[in-house]
Amino acid sequence: MSERVRIGLVGCGAIGQAHLGVWADIPDAMVTAVCDSVESRAVTVAQSIGAAAFTDLQAMAASGQVDALDICTPSGLHARQGLVGAEHGLHVLCEKPLDLDVQAARELVAACERRGLKLGCVLQRRTFAGARQVAEDVHSGKLGRLLSVCAYVKWWRDQAYYDSSGWRGTRTLDGGVLANQGIHALDHLCWLAGRVANVEYAFATTANHRMEAEDFLIAVVRFESGARGVIEATTCSNPPLCSRIEIVGTEGAAAFDDAEVVQYGYGGIDRTDVVREQSARLGGRAEAMAISMEGHGAVLSDFAKAILEDRQPLISGREALFSVEALHSIYVAAGLVS
Repeated sequence: MSERVRIGLVGCGAIGQAHLGVWADIPDAMVTAVCDSVESRAVTVAQSIGAAAFTDLQAMAASGQVDALDICTPSGLHARQGLVGAEHGLHVLCEKPLDLDVQAARELVAACERRGLKLGCVLQRRTFAGARQVAEDVHSGKLGRLLSVCAYVKWWRDQAYYDSSGWRGTRTLDGGVLANQGIHALDHLCWLAGRVANVEYAFATTANHRMEAEDFLIAVVRFESGARGVIEATTCSNPPLCSRIEIVGTEGAAAFDDAEVVQYGYGGIDRTDVVREQSARLGGRAEAMAISMEGHGAVLSDFAKAILEDRQPLISGREALFSVEALHSIYVAAGLVS
């Protein structure tokens, strides 16, 4: 491999082009090829950056022009496209979530591990120093035994958002509010409290949009740590209210607004100011593309370095699998999948 990782971008839509802007600022990597099912879009994007254009992923993976795939397609395609890369010895980075189908996600993780390939996922809340400090303190026991770990994602999407593409709001390609907008919060809970051990209650419905998947969901879950939590997610809140995580332990507590630590303390001492400046708001509560790309920059840069340094990415495929397993368990309990 050269001194720079050669990236093949899969999917030249809005998030794919946002990724292109991020890759342009990363010295350890360069996008050498792009792939999109719409030929004109693939060609236009490729010409703009001096890369090769493909409409067939197998052809790009076999071309010898890339070392890794960056998958920016609808969520239900992530694992099958990642497997194409793995079969050709390519490292794989997926936008969130790793996939909608838990078995497909497990197969991708296993394939990459079996071949010694790096597999990462864009779950950017894990990159911010404040969130990482709280997680480290939780894992080291400074907050005591976790009692409650909850997430509230009360966002807004208008009907035009779901009508903008045929795959949006579908069960198999996009997923509903928990799989799409709520997956970062669900991953954050699994990061803090461990995998979901049991779903004690779940309800989901399509309340306010014309779409196949759910736009409102509420669940009560128990984590492997023993903590219980409520997860509430909706795209029906106009105006959008919050993207909040709350954790309570026997020795401390914390609250997040996105990845920003807004209240934190343990051992009877308020430590909010220590971590607040190391945090960030991610955006996207009312507009899908109003998200900050700061965390993406950290994920993408780390992924390239992980390949060059032969180490695991900051958010590995196996870590990203936990939220997909939790998603599946909640959807089963809500009667959305079998």
